[in-house]
Amino acid sequence: MHLPDGLLDPITIILLWIITIAIMIFGYFRMGKMFEKEDSEKLIPYIGVLAAIIFAFQFVNYPVPGGTSGHLVGGTLVAIILGPWASVIVLFLILVIQSLFGDGGITVLGVNAFNMGIIGGIVGFYLVMLFVRLLNHTSMKKEYKLAIATAIGSYIAIVLASFICGIEIAISGTIPFEIAVPAMVFWHILIGIGEGIISALIVFYIYKTKPDFITTESMLKVK
Repeated sequence: MHLPDGLLDPITIILLWIITIAIMIFGYFRMGKMFEKEDSEKLIPYIGVLAAIIFAFQFVNYPVPGGTSGHLVGGTLVAIILGPWASVIVLFLILVIQSLFGDGGITVLGVNAFNMGIIGGIVGFYLVMLFVRLLNHTSMKKEYKLAIATAIGSYIAIVLASFICGIEIAISGTIPFEIAVPAMVFWHILIGIGEGIISALIVFYIYKTKPDFITTESMLKVK
């Protein structure tokens, strides 16, 4: 899903840059309020460590049937741990570094951050919140509820992000809609399985051992 330079038309690139920057600015102020409530001396290095972990995970590919491979995107994972607005900023910073290694273009950083940070992160977070609400009607332990909700939410988010990505390619006139969208969605239906499992396992471990590290617990309202 790391789109390269030269694949999209300028209008799509500029529009998604504007949206991404606007949401990052909004997210910056929302995170500022979070720092006022939390111990910022602990929170700031925590953000750095999490960004480094996601960055490393994105370089680890797992095989997908059909001869391709996938890797963790981590948008929903970051959103659950640090909050939905933090996911855009963290993913953008990761994408900046990755673009310097040739993994994704520089001019389309705004587009890639939109797909992975906004769709994969913010939308993914609220999907997880929805599934937590549904699972609260069961008698499962809290960590299982959050892990299952994370698996489902992150899976749907990554498939949705691939669908949006396919549309971006199609409206740019690079590849026809009937080819771009099905191709992106098909592979990410498979890749999303790994995204859901890895994200769920990480969230389960953190929530079981250090629940206070899940800064969004009050928002998610896991019961």
